[in-house]
Amino acid sequence: MLTNAEVTRLLDIANAGVQKGQVALARTVYNGILECRPDHIPTLISLAMSHLAVGEYDEAETVLRDKVLAQNPDDPDGLAYLGLNAFLAGRKDEAAEILAKVPEATPAGNLAKNLLESI
Repeated sequence: MLTNAEVTRLLDIANAGVQKGQVALARTVYNGILECRPDHIPTLISLAMSHLAVGEYDEAETVLRDKVLAQNPDDPDGLAYLGLNAFLAGRKDEAAEILAKVPEATPAGNLAKNLLESI
């Protein structure tokens, strides 16, 4: 079983891998974490972002809708990243609708606000 510190360290490494273009290796790490903690929201969001990073918008949306938002439909990060996904996929009306649901008083609220301003 992974400790919280180990999960955090693994996520940091995998997220750095995505930033360096090592998406496949990062996904191996995400999937390993999810084997131990299948409902771990930060890992699921990172997995979705790995899809978004390479333009796999349908896959990112599936993870966000079916895994993150299925657990908590009001999850601010899940909504913000789903809105970002729709924005990057060129569905700006859908993005605006999703981003309007993100509470402003959350860290994800800044992302939502900035994206809404650019639509």
